[in-house]
Parts: sequence; structure tokens; C-alpha cells
Amino acid sequence: MSLEYHETQYFRQPWLIALIAGIAIISWYTALVTEPVAGPVQIGIILAFGVLLPLFFAVLRLETHVSVHGISYRMPPIVRKDRIIPWSDLEAADQITIRPIRDCGGWGIRYCRREGIAYLVSGNQVIRCKKQTGEKVLLGTRHPEEMMRAIRTYYRAD
Repeated sequence: MSLEYHETQYFRQPWLIALIAGIAIISWYTALVTEPVAGPVQIGIILAFGVLLPLFFAVLRLETHVSVHGISYRMPPIVRKDRIIPWSDLEAADQITIRPIRDCGGWGIRYCRREGIAYLVSGNQVIRCKKQTGEKVLLGTRHPEEMMRAIRTYYRAD
């Protein structure tokens, strides 16, 4: 039986969109309205906060994939190449609930106390993957039951 799982999560929380839009609007307003002649500093501010920051968050996402080869994940544009945990390297996988701000300091690619590296976009449900080396990777998901079902299809703990 083959059951693959694929999930793509984007940073689309309303508070985050409002914050980034506010920063972009303020940068455009400050650079263009308060100083009618845009110099190099104003152009830099517009590019950094008015264009690049919103564009960065528009394309930032977490992609996870469970297949016959293992669990792969990436967070482009930061982590562009797939990182793969082959089934032979996996010691255990389970679903846990975390407190992203308290345990990991927020969302994104973070180090969580006692849990290792976390890839979080939203919510508090993660799949904890413990490798044979002892390293742990937490993968945020909106559908933990479906992801665990796919993992159980390929991985059987001894």
C-alpha cells in the first residue's frame, strides 16, 4: 500500500499580513511623502521594507513530503534544497503539541528547548522526528493525523 503525503504551508496569518503591510506603507510614506525627492537612502528603504520584505513573506513557505524515500522538508527561499530523513535514519516519529512562542521563540526555523530544530509556520501541532544520531527535527503541520498515517505506512518502529 502506498500513501504519500504532501503539505505546503504559507505565512498567511492576518496579524502578520497587517504587520508587514503596515511596515511597507510606513516605509513608502516616509520615503516618498515626507521627502519629495527620493535619494539613495529613501530608495534603499523602499526596496528593503516596501518591496523585498513583503515579497520575502509572500514566497516563504514550508513544504513537507512523506514518500517511500523518507520524510523530506524545505523552507524556501531560506532552505531551498530538500532535506531528507531516510527511513533507515529515523528512530522514532510522533505527533506532539508545542507552545511555539514559549518553547521555540516563535515561528520560522527555530531551535526549541530539548526538542532540536523546528520548522514552524503556524499553529502548535508538530511531527517530532528523532534520528538514529539523536538529532530531533520538528515539522509543523496543519494535518498531523494525515501526516502520521503516511509515516506509519512506510516506517515501523522496532
